[in-house]
Amino acid sequence: MLRTLSLGLVLALAACGSARVIQRNASGGVIELQGDRGKAMEDANSQMASHCGPGNYRIDSEGEEVIGQDTVSRTDEAQDTKTSRSGRRSSTDTTSTNTTSTRNATAWRIHYSCGGAGGPPPGPAGGPPADPNAGGAPPPGY
Repeated sequence: MLRTLSLGLVLALAACGSARVIQRNASGGVIELQGDRGKAMEDANSQMASHCGPGNYRIDSEGEEVIGQDTVSRTDEAQDTKTSRSGRRSSTDTTSTNTTSTRNATAWRIHYSCGGAGGPPPGPAGGPPADPNAGGAPPPGY
């Protein structure tokens, strides 16, 4: 029963996803995805739209980033009891083995910028003013 309940809880949590703001400023920010990537991305899109305006943000990079280290220590003990042939004496030896393991802890993060999905805003309509002397004859009196 407990195993079934544990499995159900794990499956329920795996179906959830969320996005957590790591850093934010006026020009963009960093969001960390947790749990189900699809659900977490929906939450991240909502948060980026809330911060920058709907459709006014661009994802600059997305991927796994090292955020620290995890260290696990483990101690295994073994006992060995020996009895003499006569059965009158016995001795017990205990052996301990210590193991430590360190790995990089990672998280899936999105770096985004506010200001539109298509790059910087366009310049003034029509471009720069045309040079009246460009490509034509030299000015009079030259």
